[in-house]
Amino acid sequence: MKNIRACFELLLPFLVLASADAQKIPSNATSEIGGTSWQLVTFLGGDSSKLTPDDQAKYTIAFETASAVSVRIDCNRGHGTWKSAGPNQIEFGPLALTRAMCPQTPLNDQIKKHWEYVRSYVVKEGHLFLSLMADGGTYEFEPISAPGVATERVTGTATYRERIALPAGAVFDATLEDVSRADTAATVIGKARIEHPTTSPIAFEISYDPSKITAGHSYSIRGRITVDDRLMFITTKAYPVLTQESGKTVDLLLQRFGGSDSNPETSIPNLPATFIGNWPCADCPGIQYQLNLLLDHTFSSRMTYQERPSRLDDRGRWQLADDGRTLTLRGEHEASRFALHDTNTLRKLDSEGKEIASKLDYDLKRTPTFMAIESENREAAEVPLENTYWKLIRLPGAEINSPSAKQKPHFVLNPETHRISGAGGCNRLSGSYQIDGDRIRFSQMISTMMACVEGMDTEQAFRNALNVVGTWKIAGQRLELFDVSGKLRATFESRPHDE
Repeated sequence: MKNIRACFELLLPFLVLASADAQKIPSNATSEIGGTSWQLVTFLGGDSSKLTPDDQAKYTIAFETASAVSVRIDCNRGHGTWKSAGPNQIEFGPLALTRAMCPQTPLNDQIKKHWEYVRSYVVKEGHLFLSLMADGGTYEFEPISAPGVATERVTGTATYRERIALPAGAVFDATLEDVSRADTAATVIGKARIEHPTTSPIAFEISYDPSKITAGHSYSIRGRITVDDRLMFITTKAYPVLTQESGKTVDLLLQRFGGSDSNPETSIPNLPATFIGNWPCADCPGIQYQLNLLLDHTFSSRMTYQERPSRLDDRGRWQLADDGRTLTLRGEHEASRFALHDTNTLRKLDSEGKEIASKLDYDLKRTPTFMAIESENREAAEVPLENTYWKLIRLPGAEINSPSAKQKPHFVLNPETHRISGAGGCNRLSGSYQIDGDRIRFSQMISTMMACVEGMDTEQAFRNALNVVGTWKIAGQRLELFDVSGKLRATFESRPHDE
């Protein structure tokens, strides 16, 4: 406790009321940290002692100008001055601080005494490190929203089925990620860390900058528990939040991972992942099957028939059974099932979900790295939004019917006139559109007035979708349109104009 107390005593002036005759510290700040704001991650003392806040958002520092600084320590807030006499040098002046009665914690008591002993700083890998004089210790901060930008939070709980107490060295981490892109690693939006969690469920909050959230993107929370940097529990499925009718609360279920009493066959860790195998074929040398599983519970697959100019692509959603042993794919074609032989092997099952009685190989093996499935018959991975024939292939909650091939629901955007033209399933459609980045808006939509036996329901649903579209996203040859809340409204595929 003496080491912890000594560390906090150095930051105390950070919160102590400045004396009336305190001398103002002149401005000599560098542009590197001026205008930035940070929240505390951890304190590491010179004697290797460590302190971590229960809520990072309660311990913040903002360098508002070249000489002004504002801070928050638990339930109190304060302001003061800072200066930088040279590269990576920093000193703080006394701080005027409120005196609310916060809960007693070692961090609250000691951080107030450390402030005047901070002497250097460094920004490394996006984090700010403030070091005390005489190797007294270092405070690590991570960036938060810039001053004036609102910060919002995702809240949740994390549980595990086993009725066991966590070891003393357990650490829980929750991460908010953008999982929209299948061909790149997920983008981290925010994190939360809780050291020494003692009870289940574990309550957590993740702060994030709402300006980094895009309505048409997909966001998910993943969690894990480690003990001395060894993985003990992990989430094995996607937990969507924020967009596409998902909220700001989430309940995570963590599965046991590793160890003699665990069952690694009941989870699919380290997503996104690619599985590839060569299956037998009745009228060809074989079928190469590639399956990509993504964090947001979507999948894409490709079956390539050897020595035949034939491929079959599919996309949809995957689901893991409650026992964690059966994987079901539901896409544009018939559903298929696989057994999880282990974390790196999927074995194809028959239509009833049973093992295939054969000595032939129906396994898929995980590849060392994720391999995106490129769009067929195209040199580029993506096609442009404008000057492309977009055929409607999916409307959530509605079937797609049309009386003839010429009236199949589709549209084309003309970049010269900013006009949309196409068909709704019965009548011809036209109107105007505006594009701003990933945002799109259709207006002044008109159509012919024919009455058709088939296609009218599709046409009405199609037009309703266009009226509420707010954003767009292209992946390969597929276009998805979302409303302003992030809900998917329509899906299209690029096709030749004469198809």
